[in-house]
Amino acid sequence: MSEAAISFSQIRTPLEGGSSSLELDVHITAGQFVALVGPSRSGKSLVIELAAGLVLPESGRVTVLGQDWSTVQDGAVSPVRLRVGTVLQQPGLLSNMTLFNNVLLPLRYHRGLLPARQREQLVMVQLERLGVMALRDRFPAELNQGEIRRGAIARALMLEPEVLLLDDPVAGLDADTVLVLTQYIEEHRRRHPLTVVAALRAWSPFMEGADRLVVLQDGRVAADGTPEAVAGTVPPSLRRYVG
Repeated sequence: MSEAAISFSQIRTPLEGGSSSLELDVHITAGQFVALVGPSRSGKSLVIELAAGLVLPESGRVTVLGQDWSTVQDGAVSPVRLRVGTVLQQPGLLSNMTLFNNVLLPLRYHRGLLPARQREQLVMVQLERLGVMALRDRFPAELNQGEIRRGAIARALMLEPEVLLLDDPVAGLDADTVLVLTQYIEEHRRRHPLTVVAALRAWSPFMEGADRLVVLQDGRVAADGTPEAVAGTVPPSLRRYVG
C-alpha cells in the first residue's frame, strides 16, 4: 500500500458558526490529486486549514508527511512546513513587494545558498510558464485576481514542496486563467512528486486532473472515490459539484 501523505484520523471539530461539526477520517496517498467539493459551509476550507497546520482539531489527529501538527509547539517552525505549499482564498501577496519579489521570497529565506542570479532565474522561469512575466515589476494592487492567484501558486511551488494545498484556487477566474493554472500544476506534477488537495466551491475544468473526489456535506463525507465512481453515486442535490 502506498504511504499516506496526509491523514485525517477521527477528526471532530466545530464548523464555522459552531452549530455543527466536521467529522473526518480520510487518508490521502502520496502523489494523489484530491478535489474537495460540496456546498458552502460544508467544511472544505477547514480541511485545508487543518492540513496546513493553521488550526488544530478539537479531537483527532492530522498528520502531514509524518508530522502530527499537534506536536508542534506554538511559534515553532517544523521543517515539514517547508515541504507544504499553501494558497488560501486570500492569496496573501505582500502589498509592498512586486510580483517578482513575492515569488522570490521563499527562495530568499530558505534557499539562500543558491547564487542570487540562479534564484532569480528560477522565478523568471515560473513567471514565464504562467504567462505573467510582463507583470513581474507590478505590485499586487496593480494586478487582477487571476494574476494574483498565478503569483501565489508560483510562490507556493518555489521550494518544490511535496504537498500543495489550495483553497478555492479558481474562484472568479476566467476560463483561460483556469486553463493556465490547470496546465501549470499538471506540468509541475510531471516533473516533481506532488500531492495536491484543492477545495472547490463548484465543478471546474480544474478538477479534470483529479484522481479522487471527496464530497462534503454538512461536515460529513457524502462520497469519496474516483471521479467516475463518485459521479455515479452522489445524490441529485450534489451532482452539480462533481460535473
